[in-house]
Amino acid sequence: MARLVLTLPEPRAASLARVLVERGHEALRFAFVALHPLTGLPGAAALMAALARFDRVVFVSPTAIEVFADALHDGWPSGLAPAVVGPGSLAVLADRGGDRHPGLLVPPGPAYDAEALLALPALAAPLHGRILVVRAEGGNPRIERELAARGARTEVFEAYRRTALQPDRGGIDLLARWLSERETSCVRVLVTTVEAAERLAELAGGPGALGSLRDIDALAIHPRIADRLRTLGWKSVTPIEPGLEALLAAIESDRRVAEAPGQRQHRSGSDSD
Repeated sequence: MARLVLTLPEPRAASLARVLVERGHEALRFAFVALHPLTGLPGAAALMAALARFDRVVFVSPTAIEVFADALHDGWPSGLAPAVVGPGSLAVLADRGGDRHPGLLVPPGPAYDAEALLALPALAAPLHGRILVVRAEGGNPRIERELAARGARTEVFEAYRRTALQPDRGGIDLLARWLSERETSCVRVLVTTVEAAERLAELAGGPGALGSLRDIDALAIHPRIADRLRTLGWKSVTPIEPGLEALLAAIESDRRVAEAPGQRQHRSGSDSD
């Protein structure tokens, strides 16, 4: 049995916690962000009704896929080829039936980010089709700008909003207890964004009983996150790929997925939201 502190946004943290508990682990939801669908806003319904005019849809995160797929009324459009940034997004796409499209694009790894996606030959210039980019409200525009620069006619669907959360007192108290018992039980923290790493460091440096946070193993889903954790003073950082399979491998078989040399830094698009 493992004890996992989950820094994924809500409601993704809640979904992952249920899976971990079903497998006999303990999971503490420690989200710093909540995600809210925006499909009810004016313009979203009209855009979803006009998907036939697009040749490809690019998803920057698992939540982008979830919100988009939940707004579909007639199943996946046959002419709409999906592109995703990593294994976590691919798993969500498979759950929604979009992974069977012959035009599916996903980076081969080991890097999973916008830069790796944009490096795929199928997205090289010159592009001539219409591409819909699905991302968070106010998210990084790098992907749509780069695709437009390569010749694509791009449009953006801001499918969800990110709002800040503060850990509740009960969660902080439980984490403090886990830290006090770490000599007899395995405690790890799953870190899915650089921002989450920085928030954890603030808690570790503040008053109270969380000063030993930097002593537990941090599972980082991207090299940039791993580097930031080390800079912030974490003594043990384990790079893993995004997605449930890699997480379970890390906590159940104690297998460590090594960080390959030459991995690109995260720039825009992620497998975290």
